[in-house]
Amino acid sequence: MGPLSAPPCTQRITWKGFLLTASLLNFWNPPTTAQVTIEAQPPKVSEGKDVLLLVHNLPQNLTGYIWYKRKMTDLYHYITSYVVDGQIIIYGPAHSGRETVYSNASLLIQNVTREDAGSYTLHIIKGGDGTRGVTGNFTFTLY
Repeated sequence: MGPLSAPPCTQRITWKGFLLTASLLNFWNPPTTAQVTIEAQPPKVSEGKDVLLLVHNLPQNLTGYIWYKRKMTDLYHYITSYVVDGQIIIYGPAHSGRETVYSNASLLIQNVTREDAGSYTLHIIKGGDGTRGVTGNFTFTLY
């Protein structure tokens, strides 16, 4: 066995110092990234009313986002997309003319019908990091 590359530690560590270090490590939690969530406002809506799919905790460095009807992320279910640079809105085949997308990624659906009930998927596009999908639901209730 060859010589050590660094001199051995000669400093004494007391058991109190060791316990303090162990305690601090036990209670230290690394910061976590907040999850993107979608909240329906109001959570229950009647036919003919409006619902806002409000997005919380958007990540930084967004390039854009895409809204899809249901959990399918194909062209047929593509409602609208928003390009952050230039603030460009693009409509897809699932756009009925009653959906409005906002710069904060929220989606307003006006004059909801039975066909509007169900899942909506938001694809978030980040510069350099790829995409991330988030699905949110709102309950359609007839009054």
